[in-house]
Amino acid sequence: MPEAKRVDLGDGSWLEVLSERRNDLLKRTEVEALAHHELKSTPARSAIREAVAKAYNRDAGAVYVKTIKTSYGVGISKVHVHVYDSHEDAVKVEPQYVLARHGEAEKKQAKTKAGGGK
Repeated sequence: MPEAKRVDLGDGSWLEVLSERRNDLLKRTEVEALAHHELKSTPARSAIREAVAKAYNRDAGAVYVKTIKTSYGVGISKVHVHVYDSHEDAVKVEPQYVLARHGEAEKKQAKTKAGGGK
């Protein structure tokens, strides 16, 4: 069995990549991972985003953390991340609430209003 990919999050926390699946239609790689953060709080969405972007050689604007599910008292969280080929591909596909979590909802709304909306 091949060794799992390990992504360092800093402060002693790390991600263990369980699976990667390429979705060519949406131009993204879907990553399932476990965040190991024993005796620490759940890693921040921004820390996961930066670490995954670095590990996959992408800009942080092309990486979106969909979910972080933490098990009580264990120090392990299940993480689901979408790594897009480009930021533009991500904005076309990701729902408004995911963009809002990453501080980009205002940008998408501004583009739609500037496009001649009422």
